[in-house]
Amino acid sequence: MNELLNKFGKKGLCLILCMSFVLILTASVSAIDIPAGKTGDDYVKEAKAHVQAISVEETKKLMDSNDNVVLLDIRSFPEFEEHGWIEGRTVLPHGMVIFKIREIVPNKNVPIIVYCKKGKRSTLVAYQLKQMGYENVKYLDGGILTWKRKGLPIVSSGLSQMAEKPVVLKGDMPTGKLPDDFVNEANKVVQAIGPMESKQIMAKKDAFLIDIRTAQEIESQGKIDGAMVMEHGKVIFNIKKKVHDANSPLLVICKKGGRSALIAQQLQEMGYRDVHHIKGGIVAWKEAGLLVR
Repeated sequence: MNELLNKFGKKGLCLILCMSFVLILTASVSAIDIPAGKTGDDYVKEAKAHVQAISVEETKKLMDSNDNVVLLDIRSFPEFEEHGWIEGRTVLPHGMVIFKIREIVPNKNVPIIVYCKKGKRSTLVAYQLKQMGYENVKYLDGGILTWKRKGLPIVSSGLSQMAEKPVVLKGDMPTGKLPDDFVNEANKVVQAIGPMESKQIMAKKDAFLIDIRTAQEIESQGKIDGAMVMEHGKVIFNIKKKVHDANSPLLVICKKGGRSALIAQQLQEMGYRDVHHIKGGIVAWKEAGLLVR
């Protein structure tokens, strides 16, 4: 160090050290391969090409004049507590919609208005419903935040449970895609792996386990240590903020493996190269004798 000080002086040595730090930092950053596939907004833009928006004013007018309108609230329970909800809505968390909607709305012609916080997630779900054969589907433009900003009524107490029976009269069943169709398409492009193999991948220091279940599911079914909890509908909007390297191993888990297949497919489309989902979900994980807490 003394020799360096004598040769370059304090200022010169500081400059050299700074340049060395920058080179090390640059090398570290350049080693990260940023995922270059689709973004959350790309999915929204694609969905908007197939479904229509409806304003909060039009929605209120339609609900006041038609008892058979289904106002589908796809948000999470914490969001209900934070922002309230619209009276008369039917609750289905984002990830459960395609699996439960035919039980709740067995009529392809009934008006369905999907809403979330701002309107992005609801656009995606509305597009799924269109693919399933529902013919009168729209998303609430601006979501519940716009509803509140316009001074329309909000309920903020007495949380209701998810509807489990039809809320409208039966009619012509939708004849489009089935839940298994969505899942089978995903499984053609992403690989499901068992709990034991997943456990081995999780041991890698750069691996991420993404748990997309609801808070209620995690509370009742248990959680795997180290899992990154990320609500199903928000994964495509938040994942690139959390996982910066396209080569990081990603594992997705849900309850049984259906929802995780869909998210794994999206992650692959977003540019992540090492994506799997856990076959059988948390149910299989526990059956394999692996720990949850």
